[in-house]
Amino acid sequence: MKELFTRRRVMLGAGGAVVLAGAAFEGAHLFRKRHAPTPYDDLLSQLDDRDAAAQIGEGVLANIDDFDAKAVAADTRARLVHKTLAQAASEDSTNGRLLEARGWVVPETLGLLCALAAKAAA
Repeated sequence: MKELFTRRRVMLGAGGAVVLAGAAFEGAHLFRKRHAPTPYDDLLSQLDDRDAAAQIGEGVLANIDDFDAKAVAADTRARLVHKTLAQAASEDSTNGRLLEARGWVVPETLGLLCALAAKAAA
C-alpha cells in the first residue's frame, strides 16, 4: 500500500501553499494603478485612492489662486512628521482649519494633500 503522506508530499504541499499565499498578497500590488513618479510620492502614498483625491484636489485648487506645490508639500510633511493623516485631519477639524472643494468641506491637511494629487496628475 502506498503512503498517503510522505515527507516529500507534505513539503511540496506546504511550499505550494506558501507560493499561493505570496501570489495573493503581491497580486493586489501588481494590479494597482501605477502613477508617474513625483516629488510628492511620500505624501501621496498616504491616500487610499489617488485618483479620487485628485478630483477633490481640483475643487480645492479652484479656490486657491497662488498654489505653491513645493511650499504645500513642505508644510504637509511637517504636519505629518509625528502623526497620521487621520490625526492631522482631526486636529484640523477641531481647530477650524477647513477648505471648501465644490461644496464639500474638508480638513485643510487632507484638502492640500488632494490638491497635490491633482497637480501631480496634471
